[in-house]
Amino acid sequence: MPEIFLAFDSDLTRTERLVDRSAPVRILLIGPQPDRQAFSDRKRTKLEVELNRRLPDIAFTILDEGAAPGLARDDFGRIRGAVERLSPDLIIWQVGAGDALAATDPDDFARTLEQAADWLRGRDIDLVLIDPPFVANVSHEHLYGRIVKQIDAVSDRERMNVVQQYGATNYLSSAKDPAGAPKDGRTCLPELVAEAIVRAATR
Repeated sequence: MPEIFLAFDSDLTRTERLVDRSAPVRILLIGPQPDRQAFSDRKRTKLEVELNRRLPDIAFTILDEGAAPGLARDDFGRIRGAVERLSPDLIIWQVGAGDALAATDPDDFARTLEQAADWLRGRDIDLVLIDPPFVANVSHEHLYGRIVKQIDAVSDRERMNVVQQYGATNYLSSAKDPAGAPKDGRTCLPELVAEAIVRAATR
């Protein structure tokens, strides 16, 4: 996997402090998968396994808010409530797919991301965004690209950390597995997220 998909622009300061102290890290997952969870049970387990494999002396608690409408403005409301109830150290927010399909105004979408980033920064909570996946040969693919560009623009302005799932899945879709079939980059998401988080928290 190219380095560009594994490196964040900014530090995860709160997560890094906890890792340095060998303290537990509470991670909140936000955003729907097709099964209406931020990560499926298998992917949540895989994320925890991958984090523990890289940092075996650190305890990670994976929190999931469950079913979500998938629009950024609604997710931000859920984030505010979850922060009060669960006190996470790091939020992993899979964002953009619902807004792309709902044709959300790009400027409104960008403002929501900026507001969320500012709100979490004021509470010393780390944030990692995951942009939508690349899905080849579907009629709505151009809608995803439009939102991904907006996420890129906002993350550059706000120095937000993004797991570039769109770019990674696009890259992997052109690669082949040993049997000669295209790879499905979405199955690699927990590894991508874990690797990027650990690199940022230990550099």
